[in-house]
Formats: sequence, C-alpha cells, structure tokens
Amino acid sequence: MATGFATKKTIQTSRKIPEGYETLFDLIKERAGGEKKPFSWYRKAIKDESGKYKINTGPYTKDEEAKVNQIRNFTVENHLYMFEYRAKMRWLPYYDKFPLVYVLKSSKEEFWGVNLHYLSPKKRLIATKKLLQGKIDVPKACFHKYIHAHVENGLYIDLATVEWDSAILLPTEDFVKNINGVFFPIDKKDVWEDTDDQFYDKIKGQKK
Repeated sequence: MATGFATKKTIQTSRKIPEGYETLFDLIKERAGGEKKPFSWYRKAIKDESGKYKINTGPYTKDEEAKVNQIRNFTVENHLYMFEYRAKMRWLPYYDKFPLVYVLKSSKEEFWGVNLHYLSPKKRLIATKKLLQGKIDVPKACFHKYIHAHVENGLYIDLATVEWDSAILLPTEDFVKNINGVFFPIDKKDVWEDTDDQFYDKIKGQKK
C-alpha cells in the first residue's frame, strides 16, 4: 500500500500557485479522501485526471513555458514529465514503470533525464528546488536514457512548473525487475538506499 500524501506544510514551493488553481496533487488528494491507497490506484487516478488535459502535438517554441499541465507526444529539455514505460532489461537490475523525469537532452528516438523517483521524498524535494533555480545537482544513479518507442501510447504528461514541488510527492514510483517476461516488484526503499550508497557521485551543472 502507498503511504499516502505528505501534508501541505511539507511543500515549500518556490513558484507561486495562482489563486483557485488546483494542482494534480490537490486533485488526487481529494479523490483519496484521506485514505491510504495502493500504487495502482494513484496511477489510475493520474491517468483519469490527465485525460482532461489538452493534447499538444504542435511544434514547441523556445519561448514557451509549461504554465499548465498538458499531454505531449515528444519531450522538451528542462521540462518535467510523467509517463508509463517498459524498459529493456539487459543491463538494468530494476527500473521504474511510471517515471517522473526531468529531461536534460532529447532527440527524435530517445531522451536522457533525471528520474526523481530514485531519490527519497526529502532529497527529491531538495533536488527539485535546485532544478527550479536552474541548478542540476543529483546522483548519477538518477540519470537514465529512455527510448520514445518504449513509452506507452507515446504520450507524456508535461507538468506545469507550479506543479513540480507537489508532483514529486505523488506516490507513483513502481520499481520492478523483469525476468523472462515476469515482473517482480522492488521495494522503493531498497532503491533509495542504493541511490544513497552512490549519493556523492553526482551530475552537477547549470541549465540553459
């Protein structure tokens, strides 16, 4: 079972949320009604809510900022995305089936980014605050390459910047190991411990 949501006091957002604006976190929290739900429930609730978003398949302009949540069929550098993924398992001990990825580089066939789910919630919040300030400071264990063809339906939830601090607290990480087509769940706390073991082997930089 998922452990539920953090309180609003936990969220120290660096972006002002417009009056009357309900984040995805708020909407899912209302759906949960204060009850603990399984991970599958949160993922379904997010898919239901994202079905209301505009699907943007048009070209992206450099001056455009993610001001509202929308659905895209491609990724853009310096944006934060949720999506469903089926990885190649040849070299991976496990992977996240529902990643939350800050994209560092994107091409037609693949993209590279930081999956914040590999960090515990507290460290995830710190890393996200730095990203919002234009700073990249994360363990290399969070850095992964993704293939567009392995994204379910080829669609991504492009999260508005005002959503980032709360989206990282949605309990949707789903770590698995695939052995001959059979998926075995991996405890997220074990993943966080693995990341902590390599915590000071980092990628650092300033985003453009």
